[in-house]
Amino acid sequence: MSKARSGLFPTSTANAKMLRATAYKAVHTMIDNYKGSKKPSMAIGAYDVKTGKIATAFAGEIPEKIHLELLKRAEMIGGVGTKGLSTKNTVGVCAEFHVVNDLLLSGSKISDIKLTHAIRPRTKEGRSYCINCKKMFSDLIK
Repeated sequence: MSKARSGLFPTSTANAKMLRATAYKAVHTMIDNYKGSKKPSMAIGAYDVKTGKIATAFAGEIPEKIHLELLKRAEMIGGVGTKGLSTKNTVGVCAEFHVVNDLLLSGSKISDIKLTHAIRPRTKEGRSYCINCKKMFSDLIK
């Protein structure tokens, strides 16, 4: 898991609608419980439709350990640490990258992961995915 930026919430059901709602609630709880003086730029949740695992994450530093599947996806747009398709975002720092990585490292299959909408923690408003995340995770966005 990313350092102090995310959490996995095991659950016993794989009902997609309930998982999505639970993931949203977990993201808002994570934002509400944030103790830093400046909230991170973005937060997101994800869930595994087969196992029921839920993960949340803020945008942050590139994770120290990155799952091979995620490295392959990042290579499609230039690789981790590059700007990818963007002029301002670095591949590997987005909340989407962190939350997918956390689920993959916990044993989830990429085909079973779905993302919630991204949320700006300072305002709690929904935000669009960046162009890098749209490209890497188009199959996870629902």
